[in-house]
Parts: sequence; structure tokens; C-alpha cells
Amino acid sequence: MKLKTAIITAFAAACLLSTAASAGEYHSFSLESGTYGGAQFVWIYTDDDTEVYYTTDGSAPDSSSAPVGSAPVVVTENTTIRTAAYTDGELTETDSVTIKIRTASPRANKDSGTYNDKVKVKLSCAEDGARIYYTTDGSTPTKESKRYRKAITITEDTTLKFIAYSDDHAKSKVVTRRYKITDSVYENEQRQQMFELVNSTRAEKGLAPLEELPELSDIAQQRAKECSAYFSHWRPNGTKWYTLLEQAGLMRSVRGENIAYFYPTAKQALAAWMDDSGHRANVLAPDGKYIGIGYYNNGYASYWVQLVLGDG
Repeated sequence: MKLKTAIITAFAAACLLSTAASAGEYHSFSLESGTYGGAQFVWIYTDDDTEVYYTTDGSAPDSSSAPVGSAPVVVTENTTIRTAAYTDGELTETDSVTIKIRTASPRANKDSGTYNDKVKVKLSCAEDGARIYYTTDGSTPTKESKRYRKAITITEDTTLKFIAYSDDHAKSKVVTRRYKITDSVYENEQRQQMFELVNSTRAEKGLAPLEELPELSDIAQQRAKECSAYFSHWRPNGTKWYTLLEQAGLMRSVRGENIAYFYPTAKQALAAWMDDSGHRANVLAPDGKYIGIGYYNNGYASYWVQLVLGDG
């Protein structure tokens, strides 16, 4: 039986020309009924002796309906394609396929993560007219859930789930974002203690607190591990510590590094720095703006690093 092509999927035309997804005796569809992401093109395969007519409005097709031709039917919304096959003028077969188009997945302006203060989450959907519904208790959202109308303020650990609906489309996939709100800048207790001690010491001297910079903290943590292998302001590869700032695009005219080892507590390490003029100057840098704290224990000793940066 020689096939002639009537409707094809846009992205798998070559495969669909040789294999039908839903086969009948006289004609078949290239796609099975189901939910798909984005517009679809559907082909119908028929033999040369069969004429096929179709509708997309739900009505029953007959010989006066649109005939299957050489161009595909583009499906951009939930659609049932109904067909009627005629051989020698006699109705020989009817069939149908229902293609649902999934609503575009909604997006959040804030990624999952840990935040040190309340965070305002804005939801959006690329599909015009889509309605977004959400939950904040971890349950799956539906049309019965709260509808999104303005930014959602997250003040505590929250699992946010949201979904989009639009007319003539199937619901979107559920999107999940998890937010952790903590007063601590660092999850590591030792790093957090040093952060608080440095800023409380600065406050005693009438200086503004230093703001934790995540990229700088990453470098400080790397330096703490490097110091456990080679305790120096020089790195194990023979370069100065601030080459890490250069690599990260954080080089500033105001910069400093404090390192210490052995001291088991943040209070003791800070006391040692405050007893030395150079290290004390880094703790109390009047033009300091950002701080990064590193802590590493290799099983034998504790290694501490404080990095400070200015604004420029």
C-alpha cells in the first residue's frame, strides 16, 4: 500500500513519513492522543484508493469537510481532529486524535536557595493571558489554590509550588522552588562566629559592619584549605593570595588577608589578629566594605582566613 502524506510533526518529519503512530485500516495519524509542549503538526497517512476528510471543531466530518491534502494541520491549542475515510464514495472508516498543548511553564525571579532576609518572589509566564496558581505548604497547586497577583514575600523556610493555566491549553507542569531563610550568613558555625565577632569589634570602634560577599567567602574558604597545606600569604602554586581576586574580577585597591592556625575558637583567632598591627588594620579597615570568612580543620588544627575588600 503506497502512502501519501497529509499531516506531519514539525520536528520529526523524516521518522513520521515511515512510521505511523496511530494506525487504522485505511488511514492513520502521525501523533497519538496526548499532551505536548508547543505547537504540533500532524500528518495523516492514507492509501491511494482512499479519500480522507477532517474537522478540527469537534463536528463529525463527511465528504463535504476539508480534504486531507499535502499541507499539515497546525495544532496550537487543544484540538480534536476527527476524520472520515471514503473508498469509492463509501464511508469506510472514522477515527479521531486529541492533541492537547501544554501551557508554558511559569518562572520565578528568585532561584531556590538560602537567603539571609525575607525574599520577594515574582512569578511570570511567557504565555499571554496565563493564570498562575501557587501553594506555599508543599502541596500540588490547582485552580483551587491561591491565584498569583502580586509578589510573594517569603519570610521563613518555604516550598513554593506554582502552575499556569490558559484558555484552550492544558495546564503547565508544576514548578517547585525551595527557599531557606536564616539569620546566619554562614551555615558553618565557626565562620558565622568569626563574621559576627569581626563586625562587633568594628562596632565597638564606631566602624560600619562589613557585608558578606559570597564570592569572597568562596575564595576565603579556598585559602583556608590552601593554608592547611602551605601556611603563608603566598599560595601553594607560588603566587600571592590576591591572584584569586584577580581571577574572580574582585581586585580592589583596598584589600587585605588575615590568616591564623591552631586557634580552636574564632574568639582566640581574632584576639591574635588584634594583637598585631597589620592584622588589626585589616579587621578595622575604615574603607572596608565586604568580608569573606574561611575556616578549615584538617583533623589536626583549625585554619582561619578573613578577607576584606573596599568598594573600589
